[in-house]
Amino acid sequence: MIKLQPKTLERIRDHFRDVGQPASVAFTRPLEQDDPFAGDPDAKRRFDALFEAMFLMISADGEVADEEREVLRGAVRGLTDSAVRTAHIDRLFDDCKAHAKQGAEARLKAIAPILKEDPALVEAAFSLAAAVAFADSDIKDEENELINTMAEALGIDDDRAEELLNLLENESV
Repeated sequence: MIKLQPKTLERIRDHFRDVGQPASVAFTRPLEQDDPFAGDPDAKRRFDALFEAMFLMISADGEVADEEREVLRGAVRGLTDSAVRTAHIDRLFDDCKAHAKQGAEARLKAIAPILKEDPALVEAAFSLAAAVAFADSDIKDEENELINTMAEALGIDDDRAEELLNLLENESV
Protein backbone atom coordinates (compact mmCIF):
# COMPACT_ATOMS: atom_id res chain seq x y z
CA MET A 1 0.00 0.00 0.00
CA ILE A 2 1.19 3.47 -0.89
CA LYS A 3 1.26 6.11 1.83
CA LEU A 4 1.59 9.69 0.62
CA GLN A 5 4.15 11.68 2.62
CA PRO A 6 3.76 15.45 3.00
CA LYS A 7 7.52 16.14 2.71
CA THR A 8 7.51 14.53 -0.71
CA LEU A 9 4.75 16.73 -2.05
CA GLU A 10 5.24 20.07 -0.35
CA ARG A 11 7.67 21.64 -2.83
CA ILE A 12 5.74 20.67 -5.95
CA ARG A 13 2.49 21.84 -4.31
CA ASP A 14 4.05 25.22 -3.57
CA HIS A 15 5.33 25.55 -7.13
CA PHE A 16 1.93 24.72 -8.64
CA ARG A 17 0.20 27.06 -6.17
CA ASP A 18 2.52 29.92 -7.21
CA VAL A 19 1.96 29.23 -10.92
CA GLY A 20 -1.80 28.87 -10.36
CA GLN A 21 -2.18 32.37 -8.94
CA PRO A 22 -3.73 34.62 -9.97
CA ALA A 23 -6.50 33.48 -12.27
CA SER A 24 -5.79 34.30 -15.89
CA VAL A 25 -7.82 36.82 -17.81
CA ALA A 26 -8.23 36.88 -21.57
CA PHE A 27 -9.77 39.99 -23.06
CA THR A 28 -9.07 39.24 -26.69
CA ARG A 29 -10.93 36.03 -27.44
CA PRO A 30 -14.33 34.56 -26.64
CA LEU A 31 -14.58 31.70 -24.16
CA GLU A 32 -15.53 29.16 -26.85
CA GLN A 33 -12.20 29.87 -28.59
CA ASP A 34 -10.23 29.25 -25.38
CA ASP A 35 -9.68 25.51 -25.94
CA PRO A 36 -6.13 24.96 -27.22
CA PHE A 37 -7.01 21.34 -28.04
CA ALA A 38 -10.00 22.13 -30.25
CA GLY A 39 -8.13 21.17 -33.42
CA ASP A 40 -6.74 17.91 -32.00
CA PRO A 41 -9.45 15.62 -30.61
CA ASP A 42 -6.97 12.97 -29.48
CA ALA A 43 -4.88 15.46 -27.49
CA LYS A 44 -8.08 16.90 -26.01
CA ARG A 45 -9.28 13.44 -24.95
CA ARG A 46 -5.95 12.66 -23.26
CA PHE A 47 -5.71 16.07 -21.60
CA ASP A 48 -9.28 15.79 -20.33
CA ALA A 49 -8.49 12.36 -18.82
CA LEU A 50 -5.37 13.74 -17.14
CA PHE A 51 -7.33 16.71 -15.83
CA GLU A 52 -10.03 14.40 -14.47
CA ALA A 53 -7.43 12.31 -12.62
CA MET A 54 -6.36 15.47 -10.79
CA PHE A 55 -9.99 16.49 -10.23
CA LEU A 56 -10.77 13.10 -8.69
CA MET A 57 -8.03 13.63 -6.14
CA ILE A 58 -9.26 17.13 -5.35
CA SER A 59 -12.78 15.88 -4.74
CA ALA A 60 -11.77 12.67 -2.89
CA ASP A 61 -12.59 14.09 0.53
CA GLY A 62 -15.80 15.78 -0.56
CA GLU A 63 -14.39 19.29 -0.12
CA VAL A 64 -12.71 21.54 -2.67
CA ALA A 65 -10.42 24.12 -1.09
CA ASP A 66 -9.18 27.24 -2.89
CA GLU A 67 -5.62 25.95 -2.50
CA GLU A 68 -6.57 22.78 -4.38
CA ARG A 69 -7.97 24.77 -7.28
CA GLU A 70 -4.81 26.90 -7.36
CA VAL A 71 -2.59 23.81 -7.48
CA LEU A 72 -4.77 22.32 -10.22
CA ARG A 73 -4.61 25.55 -12.20
CA GLY A 74 -0.83 25.66 -11.73
CA ALA A 75 -0.44 22.06 -12.90
CA VAL A 76 -2.54 22.75 -15.99
CA ARG A 77 -0.56 25.90 -16.78
CA GLY A 78 2.69 23.98 -16.38
CA LEU A 79 1.50 21.16 -18.62
CA THR A 80 0.30 23.48 -21.36
CA ASP A 81 2.82 26.31 -21.17
CA SER A 82 -0.03 28.51 -19.90
CA ALA A 83 -2.10 27.92 -23.04
CA VAL A 84 -5.18 26.88 -21.04
CA ARG A 85 -6.90 29.85 -19.41
CA THR A 86 -8.75 29.91 -16.10
CA ALA A 87 -12.15 30.07 -17.82
CA HIS A 88 -11.40 26.84 -19.67
CA ILE A 89 -10.08 25.20 -16.48
CA ASP A 90 -13.28 26.22 -14.68
CA ARG A 91 -15.36 24.73 -17.48
CA LEU A 92 -13.40 21.44 -17.29
CA PHE A 93 -13.81 21.48 -13.53
CA ASP A 94 -17.58 21.82 -13.86
CA ASP A 95 -17.67 18.98 -16.43
CA CYS A 96 -15.74 16.75 -14.03
CA LYS A 97 -18.09 17.71 -11.20
CA ALA A 98 -21.02 16.53 -13.32
CA HIS A 99 -19.26 13.23 -14.11
CA ALA A 100 -18.35 12.76 -10.43
CA LYS A 101 -21.93 11.78 -9.66
CA GLN A 102 -21.03 8.39 -11.19
CA GLY A 103 -18.48 7.83 -8.41
CA ALA A 104 -14.69 7.91 -8.37
CA GLU A 105 -14.22 4.25 -9.25
CA ALA A 106 -16.52 4.51 -12.26
CA ARG A 107 -14.72 7.63 -13.44
CA LEU A 108 -11.32 5.95 -12.97
CA LYS A 109 -12.56 3.05 -15.09
CA ALA A 110 -13.59 5.56 -17.75
CA ILE A 111 -10.31 7.48 -17.87
CA ALA A 112 -7.80 4.69 -17.16
CA PRO A 113 -7.92 3.19 -20.69
CA ILE A 114 -7.28 6.62 -22.20
CA LEU A 115 -4.36 7.30 -19.87
CA LYS A 116 -2.95 3.80 -20.42
CA GLU A 117 -2.52 4.56 -24.13
CA ASP A 118 0.74 6.26 -23.15
CA PRO A 119 2.95 5.08 -20.24
CA ALA A 120 4.20 8.63 -19.71
CA LEU A 121 0.62 9.82 -19.36
CA VAL A 122 -0.06 7.12 -16.75
CA GLU A 123 2.87 8.27 -14.67
CA ALA A 124 2.03 11.94 -15.13
CA ALA A 125 -1.56 11.38 -14.01
CA PHE A 126 -0.44 9.46 -10.94
CA SER A 127 2.26 11.98 -9.99
CA LEU A 128 0.06 15.02 -10.53
CA ALA A 129 -2.81 13.46 -8.57
CA ALA A 130 -0.38 12.82 -5.71
CA ALA A 131 0.79 16.44 -5.82
CA VAL A 132 -2.79 17.67 -5.82
CA ALA A 133 -3.56 15.50 -2.78
CA PHE A 134 -1.30 17.72 -0.69
CA ALA A 135 -2.65 21.00 -2.07
CA ASP A 136 -4.41 21.87 1.17
CA SER A 137 -1.38 20.78 3.29
CA ASP A 138 -3.20 17.71 4.56
CA ILE A 139 -3.40 14.22 3.12
CA LYS A 140 -6.67 12.69 4.17
CA ASP A 141 -7.44 8.96 4.35
CA GLU A 142 -9.74 9.28 1.33
CA GLU A 143 -6.87 10.72 -0.71
CA ASN A 144 -4.53 7.90 0.30
CA GLU A 145 -7.20 5.38 -0.62
CA LEU A 146 -7.75 7.04 -3.98
CA ILE A 147 -4.04 7.16 -4.83
CA ASN A 148 -3.91 3.40 -4.19
CA THR A 149 -7.04 2.80 -6.26
CA MET A 150 -5.62 5.01 -9.00
CA ALA A 151 -2.30 3.15 -9.01
CA GLU A 152 -4.16 -0.13 -9.36
CA ALA A 153 -6.45 1.18 -12.12
CA LEU A 154 -3.46 2.53 -14.02
CA GLY A 155 -1.38 -0.63 -13.56
CA ILE A 156 1.30 0.98 -11.39
CA ASP A 157 2.78 -1.43 -8.85
CA ASP A 158 3.77 -0.28 -5.36
CA ASP A 159 7.49 -0.17 -6.15
CA ARG A 160 7.00 2.04 -9.21
CA ALA A 161 4.55 4.25 -7.30
CA GLU A 162 7.17 4.81 -4.60
CA GLU A 163 9.77 5.61 -7.28
CA LEU A 164 7.44 8.19 -8.82
CA LEU A 165 6.74 9.78 -5.45
CA ASN A 166 10.47 9.90 -4.73
CA LEU A 167 11.02 11.58 -8.10
CA LEU A 168 8.53 14.25 -7.07
CA GLU A 169 10.60 14.86 -3.96
CA ASN A 170 13.97 14.89 -5.72
CA GLU A 171 13.20 16.65 -9.01
CA SER A 172 13.63 20.37 -9.19
CA VAL A 173 10.50 22.07 -10.38
